[in-house]
Order: sequence, then C-alpha cells, then structure tokens
Amino acid sequence: MDEKFFCPVCKAQLEVLAACGSSSYFCNRCKKLVSSKEVLAVDDKDADSIRNTERKISETD
Repeated sequence: MDEKFFCPVCKAQLEVLAACGSSSYFCNRCKKLVSSKEVLAVDDKDADSIRNTERKISETD
C-alpha cells in the first residue's frame, strides 16, 4: 500500500524521504520540511478541496 501525504499549508502532495528507519516529509511547492505531526494523510483530506486548491494555485502561477 502506497500512502500519500499532503502539505497542511498548500495541500500539495509531499515527497517522502525515508532513511535508516525514519521518514521526513518535504513540500516541493513550499520548499520546506513538514513535521510528521502536521502532514495530512489520505484519510484526513477532502480530495475535491485538494484538487480545487491545486488548480487555483496553478492558475495563479
């Protein structure tokens, strides 16, 4: 099972960096590390609102 995690600020999908038994989460849009306590898991997010937010952000770029 491949879990997906999302940034709590911009709702973009996070890159998961796993090494030596620990995981870090990096947001390529915000350009910062995100705490594992703050990430939004698939079950925590509303898929439609995520897509709408990403669409609005990409339209303004």
